[in-house]
Amino acid sequence: MYKCMNCGNVEKFIGCAQEKGNAYIYQDSLLNSRNFKYSWIYIVSDNNWQTKFNILECFFCHSTDISKL
Repeated sequence: MYKCMNCGNVEKFIGCAQEKGNAYIYQDSLLNSRNFKYSWIYIVSDNNWQTKFNILECFFCHSTDISKL
C-alpha cells in the first residue's frame, strides 16, 4: 500500500505496470456494439504470471513524495 505524503491519498496513483506470462487471449467480437474501450481479454493460464509496477506520482496533487506503507 502506498500513501502520498503531500495530500494523504492512498487510493489512486500514476505509474507504470508490466505483466508477463502465459495467457489465453480472446478478441471481443462485440466491441462496437457494447461501446467498450478494450478489444482484447486475457485470462492467466498458469502460476508463472509476473507483475511489477512503479508508482511515479499522486493522481490528485501530482506530488512525487510517495511512501510505501
